Amino acid sequence: MNDQGFESFETTADVGITAWGETLEELFANAARGMLSLMVEVETVRSTSLLSIEARGRDLPSLLVAWLNELLYRCETEAWAPADVRVITVKGGHVSGELTGEPAEARRHRFKGVVKAATYHLLECRKDNDRWCARVVFDV
Repeated sequence: MNDQGFESFETTADVGITAWGETLEELFANAARGMLSLMVEVETVRSTSLLSIEARGRDLPSLLVAWLNELLYRCETEAWAPADVRVITVKGGHVSGELTGEPAEARRHRFKGVVKAATYHLLECRKDNDRWCARVVFDV
C-alpha cells in the first residue's frame, strides 16, 4: 500500500482501485482521487475553479458508486479537467464535496483514458479495524 490513500488494480477488460481512509470523508476523497488518476495526469491541471458535487445512495456502497459516477458525469458534461477533490460530509445516504480543476484543454492536459462508470462488480465498502476500505471496479 502507498501513502496516497489508493492504489489501482486490473480486472478483465476493466480497471479498479482500492481506497482507504481514517474517516468516511477521507475514504470517499481517496476513492475519487484514485478514479481521477485513471483519467488524467492531475499534475497538468490547475485548481483554478470549483464545482460543488452531491450524491445520494441507499447504503454506503451504493453511495460511493453514486458519488464517483456523479464526478464522472460532471467532468464529462462540463468538459472539466479535474485536479483534486474534497469531501465535506458523508452522512445519512448523502455525500457532498467539491471538485477543483479547470476547463479541459487537450493541448495542455494529459488525459490517460476514458472511465465510463463506477460499477457494482466486486464492490466493497467496509470498516476494517480502525480505517475504512473500499474496492471499486470501473468500466473503461
